[in-house]
Amino acid sequence: MKSVSKWSVSYLPVLMIALALLIAFSPAVFMQTTSIGSFEVDGNLVDDPSGEPLDWSLDPAGNIPNPALPNRTDFVDGTGSGDGIFGQGTKELEPGVWSCVTGSAPGKGDILKGSVAIRTLGQKRFMYVDFFRGATGGDVHIDYEFNQSTAPNLACPDLPKRTQGDVVITFDTDTGGKAIQVRAFKWLGNANTGTFEELSLGSQGTLWDAAVNIPNTIPGVGEGAFGEAVINLTDSPIQLLCPEFAYMKTRSSTSINSELKDRTTPQKIAFRAHPEFAHASGSAFGAFISALGTNDTLVNVSSSQQGVGSTRKEDRLATIADPVTGGNIVKANVVVASSESTITDAPPEARQTSISEVANANVLNGFITADAIRAQATALASGSASSFSSAGSTFKNLKVGGVAMNDVAPNTRVDLPAAQFGPGSYVLLYERVGSTVTPAPGQIEGGTYAANLKVNMIHVFVTDLLPLVAGNQTAEVIVANATAEADFPQVELCNVPPNQTVSGHAFVASAATDPSSLPVTVGFVSIPPNGGLDRQSLESVSISGAVSAGASQSESSGALNTDTSTASSFAQASAVCLLPSSGCGISATLVKSESNSAATGSGASSNANGTQLVGLVVLGTPLSAAPPPNTFIELPGIGFVILNEQFCDNQATLANNCSDDTVLGHAGLTVRAIHLFVTAPDNPLGLRTGEVIVAEAHSDALFSR
Repeated sequence: MKSVSKWSVSYLPVLMIALALLIAFSPAVFMQTTSIGSFEVDGNLVDDPSGEPLDWSLDPAGNIPNPALPNRTDFVDGTGSGDGIFGQGTKELEPGVWSCVTGSAPGKGDILKGSVAIRTLGQKRFMYVDFFRGATGGDVHIDYEFNQSTAPNLACPDLPKRTQGDVVITFDTDTGGKAIQVRAFKWLGNANTGTFEELSLGSQGTLWDAAVNIPNTIPGVGEGAFGEAVINLTDSPIQLLCPEFAYMKTRSSTSINSELKDRTTPQKIAFRAHPEFAHASGSAFGAFISALGTNDTLVNVSSSQQGVGSTRKEDRLATIADPVTGGNIVKANVVVASSESTITDAPPEARQTSISEVANANVLNGFITADAIRAQATALASGSASSFSSAGSTFKNLKVGGVAMNDVAPNTRVDLPAAQFGPGSYVLLYERVGSTVTPAPGQIEGGTYAANLKVNMIHVFVTDLLPLVAGNQTAEVIVANATAEADFPQVELCNVPPNQTVSGHAFVASAATDPSSLPVTVGFVSIPPNGGLDRQSLESVSISGAVSAGASQSESSGALNTDTSTASSFAQASAVCLLPSSGCGISATLVKSESNSAATGSGASSNANGTQLVGLVVLGTPLSAAPPPNTFIELPGIGFVILNEQFCDNQATLANNCSDDTVLGHAGLTVRAIHLFVTAPDNPLGLRTGEVIVAEAHSDALFSR
């Protein structure tokens, strides 16, 4: 049996189509450059002149493939007595009685090698094909068959069985190669017998074009042994399907029911990723100081990678101090910065991870201090998704103006004293700026998935560093920076891609009980629409007058895959105490809210699997069992509480697993372990009216065609 290189064709909207042609000896010279698909249909391999329109290779012999045609599949077929061929009398329209044997195919129809490449230009997709045959005497009649079934043909187990809607593209030359005919057929029948419905492709020069190597300029190749063609797949009338297998075969004449001769090994269609065109890059530094006319970056590293491989850079110092004042602006111990850029082909992805770690940080002469600071930025891109994450970023024993800040939500702003640092001065804590890029809706080839993220754990803006000195001495300080970028070419798709998104968030606690201030939220995490991961771990939680808890955690994650969108979020807290003025009117040993959502082409659903409420006590009454969803308990003279609160997006129902009737292929769920409402303004506990939430988790997923 002849061998064929792995067929991972880059793109076929729904069915790839290949062309092949061959022309016998003929005085005709085909040196034109076709207007179809920006391709040099000129009977040779070399891209000359280079650039658009393209050709197969950068050299005349075809040894250097053109990198501008990345979606290319090369076939190599056997020849001679060991070749896999069809037995005598095998006909196209009778697959149920095909005979597959080993032997020699006639030279004129003996496939030696060939290539198929697929390319998108604007909104149109084109396929380019070339081939080489064993002999040049006579016409050629070639099929490219695309099968939807993975089951074997019982009469010829080496080939897949035919099913209704399979497609065959045929390429025939007549009158010594002077005429080229390209046709398309759709199978109407079953695995045993049927007929072909011909689909018109029009005349040469409209949807397709072709040429042969007469005169020959390919080293070592006889005139008429090479042929090439291009076809406009977008505007052709073929109903493109998603085949499981593809293979090539030859016939004895132009008739679609003529005797079959040569055959290649069928190859499973695999839509190939292209890590060779992926990028990952990033950087990290310990501190940046722009003050008093100087700009300095301390402990600074960067790395980058294109194509499969990994690059890592790291630097460290035992101590740092800003060179302007010798440490009054910034000083710290043990500063480590690292940047790692990695691109892999299994799995095909680009990943950038940048980390900055700073110990014993002292900023603005002790106004901001922390025992440890860690900034981590991760960007991830594959051929079908992109995401970023700042998981791993954290503070330990952070204080601003002497005030301990156990929990810091992303992009927390704290205003600095105007008398000390000038009016309008402030610090951003856990500054996080990220974005993702995806192909345009409905785009099936040529797009890019990309993600980028910048994390500054401390970012200070000072309007007057020396208020007692005339003029404004502005300053900018960053401590612990990490940036990450990654991009990966879109994997070619068979179908128009679905509309896919996810979202999720979680937080440990939230309180809105003081009308003079904004609601306070602790442990908030969230993910972008393309998915990703965000996580926080807290040693303790405290919102004055509202809620306290011990060790707590929140996490949200999501992913977009070729056949599903998934998201999951959870928030949990231990040693929970609400209504602290009454000695913990509501308490729990452990609470955990979890929301999980998934969507596929067949539907979407959400659930609260993983949700726990352990050791609940409400106004002195223990609840021995975990309460069912939306348990309502009245609190006389205070208000009420909802335990294990659950509600779906867009008024969908829990009974229907939150499947959304208004948005096809969507489901979303919010879970809250404890939701307290204080409604009585003159309650005996002296509480302000408002609400408190402990452990909220939300997730939703969309997969809609």
